[in-house]
Amino acid sequence: MPTTARLAVVLVVALLAGSGCAASSDGPADGASPSAPSTTATATATATATSPTASPTATTGGGVTLPDDLRTRPAVVAALADAAGRQGVAPEQVVIARWSPVTWNDGSIGCPEKGRAYTQALVDGELLVLRVGTGLLQYHAATDRPFTYCASPTAGYVVGG
Repeated sequence: MPTTARLAVVLVVALLAGSGCAASSDGPADGASPSAPSTTATATATATATSPTASPTATTGGGVTLPDDLRTRPAVVAALADAAGRQGVAPEQVVIARWSPVTWNDGSIGCPEKGRAYTQALVDGELLVLRVGTGLLQYHAATDRPFTYCASPTAGYVVGG
């Protein structure tokens, strides 16, 4: 397939995946980006999160219902505190915009660092997107591990773990 045609296909897939994320029961997207889980099998790093009115019982863009105890889980409490510290606000001002169980494509859990080697095995985990005002912060975790802030996320996961 010629390079131009390949690029067109990649762009169409990315746009379709991103548009599935923007349509959520929580309200319209605001155009901010880091990535959030998509409703397609493979997520993209260009999707957006939902409005800041997301509640603990809201559903994410991937159709996953947020667990009632999510905000009180120790790993999530730590991520909320980290996001608050990074943004200079109280943890109560940090909104859980998205959460989803995911399967990461490798040991980098969607946040590879240049020059590091990672296991090339699938890793079950979670994706957490937090909102402070109009800004989004993305946190990644392997199952039963703490969340880690990811400044430069990749599309290396499948939603639904």
